[in-house]
Formats: sequence, structure tokens, C-alpha cells
Amino acid sequence: MAGGSGSKKRKARRTRTPGPDPTALLTDDLLVEILARVPYRSLRRCLCVCQRWRALISHPDNTARLPQTLAGVFYPLPFDPTGGGSLASTPPRYGFVSMSGTSPQFIDPSFSFLPDRERERLIPEDMCNGLLLCRSYKFTGRNEFNYLVLNPALEQWVTVPVTRRWSNKVQTVRLGFDPVVSPHFYVFEFQLDEDDDVDDDDDDHDGHALGVKIYSSAIGVWIDKQSGWSMRIVLQTNFKSIFLDGVLYVIATQCVIGTVDVKGETWSIIEFPRSEGSPFYDTHAGFLDLSQGRLHFANVDDMVGDKLAIWVLEDKDSEEWTLKHTVRFKHLVGSKRVQFGFFDFIVVAIHPDCNMVFFVFGPERTLMSYDMDSREVSIISNLGYNEIEHFLPYVPLLSKSLPDCVNQ
Repeated sequence: MAGGSGSKKRKARRTRTPGPDPTALLTDDLLVEILARVPYRSLRRCLCVCQRWRALISHPDNTARLPQTLAGVFYPLPFDPTGGGSLASTPPRYGFVSMSGTSPQFIDPSFSFLPDRERERLIPEDMCNGLLLCRSYKFTGRNEFNYLVLNPALEQWVTVPVTRRWSNKVQTVRLGFDPVVSPHFYVFEFQLDEDDDVDDDDDDHDGHALGVKIYSSAIGVWIDKQSGWSMRIVLQTNFKSIFLDGVLYVIATQCVIGTVDVKGETWSIIEFPRSEGSPFYDTHAGFLDLSQGRLHFANVDDMVGDKLAIWVLEDKDSEEWTLKHTVRFKHLVGSKRVQFGFFDFIVVAIHPDCNMVFFVFGPERTLMSYDMDSREVSIISNLGYNEIEHFLPYVPLLSKSLPDCVNQ
């Protein structure tokens, strides 16, 4: 009797039909509130649950409500001499590392979703709010390229309708994008006063910015504007820029930050912050980022020279910096003096949501973090030797944002 009863129960379990989906009873607003409390990595898995969930997560109206924070950084991989070619002639390959250091990699840095013709000679240039701007060099013409804009999280991409030939006069290109304001992006291509003849020693061709060409995906055309900056400035090619409220902020070698709006009509110069009593001029580099809704700036404390200083621009219209935090390099890396911003010590990112700085140090490019509240230093990963100082912090974007994506 007992055996027969158990057999019937097992058969009943096998033939039981699934009940209704309880989440189907939830309104869209309530489901988004629940998803907003899910960690980012789990949220990406939720994209695969059903079409309704994917549509809600990807909808631009929900971008600001769902967890999208600093996930990792793209970085140039160590040069592989066994692959053929030289360091000068081989396009750099990029890797991706999670800021946790231990999480499985969830972004494909080879961008295998791209066609081979676009992917084989691809060079990342800039990252802005989840979108990646790249140059894609053509096989048909020497040094000819297009610009591509990618959303790595959703494996979307779009070609910017222009063909260029590489030139010393076009070395600095930046991306502007704010998904909360608009699904459209801007490409800023700065035109430099640079002579293509490498044997020309004319000091007039110092590489300062003559103007900018700006592409808007909203109208699909480029506009050309002459520089409106009050001084001749040379842009730092590999240093991070910031796009905020329709304005691009770029670092220059003259210890200033240049700004230009998306129409190329409003230009301004913001001086680097300095400690009280510091020398008038300073050869140190600076790092700019956006954290907790405000512009943050990192440089060397000029009074002593052995400290990292973090400044905040409380009111971007006033252009007055407030010193937020200082920490000795001895505490960060065990050395009193570092070469800040150039190969030895490079700030990679300031966390968008909390008081944390990420940096690389030493020839093996050890990626580390520093918590300004607890003053704790943590090692994340060893990235390996490479002379290229180009790091792109990545905040994933799950909204369907690219206009006219070719692979939708």
C-alpha cells in the first residue's frame, strides 16, 4: 500500500502543469521598482527572462532608476611580439577588467559582435555613459577610417557617416552622451595646428586646437567651428574628458580645462585648482571625472608634492574648486614621490556614486582602489606592462539608445 501510494504521488508531480506567472500581475511601475533594487549583474540576467522584462530594462525612461554603476575599465593589453609586426605598426588590443577584480568577465573586449571588416583594425578612443567611440581603419585605403559608436552591454553599434584619413591634425576625438536627457550622441573632433611633416621644426605648429567639428546623431550632420578659447591650448590626447549638461570638458597641457558646448558656440577656460600659496605654474597633469553629480578633479598637492589631492567643483558656473580630500602617496603606493599622470601613477576613475578613487601604479600597471572614507587601499588586478596610458572606465548602459543601429 505504501509503495503504491508513493508511486501515485510521484506520477502526480510529474504531470502537474505550471501555475500562472505571479509577476504578470505586477504593473510595469511596480516591476521597475523591484528591478531597481537588483544588483547590476543580476539585472543583466533579467534581460533574458521574457520580452516584457527586457523592454522595461532597456527603455530609456527607466535608465536613471535602474542600477548602472562603474563596472570595470577597458585598458590596452601588453604588446604581444609573437603576433607579428612592431609596437609602432600594430593597433593596440584592449582588455577589460572588473573593478571587483574577481567577478567573471561579462564584457567581450574583442567586440566579436562586430563584422570582421570593422573589428580587425578597431581602436577605442573615448567612453561616455555606456557608449564607446572607436576608430575603425579600412582595409581598402591606408590610414582611412570611420568612427563607430558601440553599446557593449547590448552589443549594438552604429557607424558615424564620415570617412577620414589619419593625420597629425586630427588626433583628439571625444564623445558626448547623456541618456537621461536624450538618446542622441555627439562626436567632437578637434582640429589641431600640427604639421604633418615630422621633419618640420617650426614651433608655430605646436598642436594647439584650432577648432572642432561636431557631429550630432539627432540631425546626422557635422558642423565646423573655430576655437573660441581665450588662449592656445594643447589637449591631452589620452586623458579622460567629461560631458555634462551639453558641455564637453577636456584636459589641456597648460594646466587648464577647456569647455565647449554641443553647438560650438560657448567656449571657456577653467584653471586647475591649486593649494593656497602654491606656485603660479605647475607641470603636473590632472584627472577629471564626474562623481555624485559634480565635477571632481585629481592632481598633486602643490604645497608638498607628496600628496594626491581631490577637488570638487561645487558650482560649475562659479568655477571655484573646493579641496575635498588629500592622501599621501606613501600611504597609497609606499613611495613618497610619484610621476603623476604619466606612466608611473595614473588615476583611472573616481567612482560615480561614492568616495572612491581607482588608479594604476608601476611598470606592471597594478590597478588599485582607495576609499576616501575608510582610507583603505586595495589591489584589484595586475594589468601588465604597456606604454600606452589610455584607460576607459565603463558604466554599462542597458537602455536601447543607439539611433539606427545596423544590427537591431
